[in-house]
Amino acid sequence: MTAEDTPDIDTRIRDLLVRAEIADGSLVMEVDVAGSAEQLWRAITDPEQLARWSPVVPDRALTSIGPALSRENPDEDPVAADVLALAADHAVTHRWGDATLGWVVDEGQVDLQVALPEVEQAQYFAAGWHVCLAVLDAQLSGEDQARIVGMEAMDHGWEELRALYAREFGHPDGPAPGQDA
Repeated sequence: MTAEDTPDIDTRIRDLLVRAEIADGSLVMEVDVAGSAEQLWRAITDPEQLARWSPVVPDRALTSIGPALSRENPDEDPVAADVLALAADHAVTHRWGDATLGWVVDEGQVDLQVALPEVEQAQYFAAGWHVCLAVLDAQLSGEDQARIVGMEAMDHGWEELRALYAREFGHPDGPAPGQDA
């Protein structure tokens, strides 16, 4: 694939096929991405890898059960990222603040289950993880793509994704961050 054939990140985000639903009060996302099961396992458990694409940047590898802390950016207050469960080198469940994230990786596929304190938050989480997973896909496809998290995601289609997920989940169309409810 030449540089002319490589989609820009906004196109990749828009075109990334993500299967998302609410099941048993949790957000469930499935996405096909570039990468082997081994590459994807490192991407979801290794702090250096996570810092390249994810808002979850733990203080240790997420490969053993026990306490951990996470910061989206180094100067921010930490949130709990305790590892709660592991299954070989393909599944990990950990906290992320008030949410619990369950990851399962397979060859070219990432499944993410997010247990939220309030299911209406699913539209926000789905939009954010959609952007992040597109970044991961770009990186594992060999592109030099920078991490897009937090408010920077607003410049890359986050609001449109949030509104799309709100409709898909049958939730009220909530305000974007920084807007009054």
